[in-house]
Amino acid sequence: MNFCSLSAESYLDYPLSYITDSCQIMKKRLSPENEPKEKIIDGRKKYRNCMNFILSLSTTLNKRCMLVKKKLISSEDAMTYADLSNVTSTNELIDEIMSYSKKYPHFINQIAWLHASKALSQKWPCK
Repeated sequence: MNFCSLSAESYLDYPLSYITDSCQIMKKRLSPENEPKEKIIDGRKKYRNCMNFILSLSTTLNKRCMLVKKKLISSEDAMTYADLSNVTSTNELIDEIMSYSKKYPHFINQIAWLHASKALSQKWPCK
């Protein structure tokens, strides 16, 4: 299996629609025996895109929150920090981003990093 490292900068240009489309695969059950090869390959690509985005974002937000400790976070910076220590699964993060995109469809073509970080920081603010 080929693993590659990705940084947060790789995801700064993606629109929210691209990420939500990729993350839809997390809600589906594809059976390799019953699906065409192209659909399985596309599903793997979407899974990787979604998971890499979610893990990059959550690591960045949580790291910032942990580094701040007792320092106050300005309201302008609040959406770039999230305390994810009580999050029990990646699916929780994905569900929060998906519900945010449904609640605010006018943001669907805007930068995913900004809106996904806003969704996560609203649900799990830095304590």
